[in-house]
Amino acid sequence: MSDGVRDSLLPTHSHAERSSLDYGLWALTFSYVLSQFFRSYIAVIATQLIGDFHFSPQMFGWFAGSFFLVFALAQLPVGMMFDRYGVRGPTALLMGIGGLCAGLLALTRDPLIALVAQAGIGLGCAPIFMGLLNYVLHSGHGTRNVRAVTTASAIGMAGALLAAFPLSHATASFGWRPVMVTASVAMLCATLGVACFVKRRDADAHRQALAASQQADGAQKRAGGLWTLMPACLALSVGSTFRTSWGGPYLADVFGFDVIARGNAMTVTSLVAIGASFCIPVVVRFWAPKRISLLWLIAGTIAALVLALVPGRSWAISVALICVLFSVGSIHPLVMSQARAILAPRRLGLGLGLLNSFVFLGIALASSCFGWIAETAKHAHGSAPNIYAALFAVTVAPLAIGTLVYVFSPVVAPPKERA
Repeated sequence: MSDGVRDSLLPTHSHAERSSLDYGLWALTFSYVLSQFFRSYIAVIATQLIGDFHFSPQMFGWFAGSFFLVFALAQLPVGMMFDRYGVRGPTALLMGIGGLCAGLLALTRDPLIALVAQAGIGLGCAPIFMGLLNYVLHSGHGTRNVRAVTTASAIGMAGALLAAFPLSHATASFGWRPVMVTASVAMLCATLGVACFVKRRDADAHRQALAASQQADGAQKRAGGLWTLMPACLALSVGSTFRTSWGGPYLADVFGFDVIARGNAMTVTSLVAIGASFCIPVVVRFWAPKRISLLWLIAGTIAALVLALVPGRSWAISVALICVLFSVGSIHPLVMSQARAILAPRRLGLGLGLLNSFVFLGIALASSCFGWIAETAKHAHGSAPNIYAALFAVTVAPLAIGTLVYVFSPVVAPPKERA
């Protein structure tokens, strides 16, 4: 990895601090790779899960959505714990629970226990990206900080790639249960990495940050602009539901894709999203985060609308448009950095937790709603293209509303950074 990319993964600290902090940031980045894997694996092995646990469409919707529902509900408590205790302790504790629940999912054959285990995995992944954001953005929201968090986010997208082609072939060769055991072990190893390498918050430095936040009254007064980011946070994740869970059933039901073909399709969507994520640290040098995010939200709205109109026209077009929907999630760190500029450091965890809860609440609500729609349409003997046309139509609404409200979000210039 080049020195430039490696340097972009370092928060803004003194040279003497960098060597110790670097390991903590890499531990969080590796943990985020696993978080992305657990968010995305269902889309590839959906039919295997449905067959093993005898899920109805509605039950599958609950199963897929439980991860994100618990994830969303945990954001505010996690944010408050970060403000009080720092990143390391809460993150390691919850990740340990998530790793154990991944192992439980691999071992159980009871659908209710599987549902609980999936929710537990969501709880384990809940603090990871939030921890990464707090770790990097606590010192500021300048271009260096934005590049650091967007680069780490881009690397984390490798987890979605692992939950595509490698997962489909491993499942075809060994079954999904051994794969989940491996993922469980990896999660527990990552937990040890976070516990060992993420630096304990320095009390003196924390007091200095709180004192500095007292000088940010102007920024605190602008925190009312946070409401303009909430619909965008809800919207940016809704389309990714078709990568995390419903894209696999869509390609199987409408185009007859088997597990290998679904894995290949999800690999393409993951590669596109990774490419998009790695473009952001470069583009942010020239464009404001708001402009980048707004253009991406508009593109996602158009993609969902086209899929709603012609869901069964062409598998190539459908996969390409799902790529666009999934890549909208790449603006997540940009919206968070925009929020950082209007939040005082002492309330950073709480503010980012609030916005993050909307991000994952969007996926949870969408997945559960999709399950209800699919179940109803199935009983009404609706055709597969018509069922998924309805799902894509539902996706259009939050994207369009989020885009419209985001237009009024504050434009914040990054602070001047020291050389």
